[in-house]
Amino acid sequence: MILGQSDVFLAGYYNFLVVLHLLATFVLVGAMTHNLLIVLGYVRGRFGRKKLEYFYVKVSLWAYLVVYAFGALAYPAFRINTRYELFDKQLPWATGLFEVKEHWAALGLAFLVVYCILRRTFQPDEEKEKLFFYVPLALLLNIILWYKVIVGCYLAMLKGGAS
Repeated sequence: MILGQSDVFLAGYYNFLVVLHLLATFVLVGAMTHNLLIVLGYVRGRFGRKKLEYFYVKVSLWAYLVVYAFGALAYPAFRINTRYELFDKQLPWATGLFEVKEHWAALGLAFLVVYCILRRTFQPDEEKEKLFFYVPLALLLNIILWYKVIVGCYLAMLKGGAS
């Protein structure tokens, strides 16, 4: 059974939702990357931007949630119109790549919640022993995010090339 555009949840808003998903991703990439740069400064004993770094942590969490929400709203139309028609039928490896990306997204959200809880009470200049956990976690979150962005762009290019 082939579904029409009107049969798929929010299919008529798919492009709009994807654009919002992308715009929220810009905010997320900016906040998390700037956060990492400040956190790396903690390793060198630079603690003058703690308030800004904590602000980036809060923005990152909210942006991640917004990116996740717009992605979830766009997913039904993607699942039927792109994933099924293009990836599953013609490029099954792309389906696998998308699934790995989404699994990392879920893990990234869990890690980000832990990161935010830790940062809420953590004073980097006073509790330097916690930097051994905090700094690698910030780096891991950025690796996950940049992996997701690069894979997402690559998959979008595959879709664009097939249209």
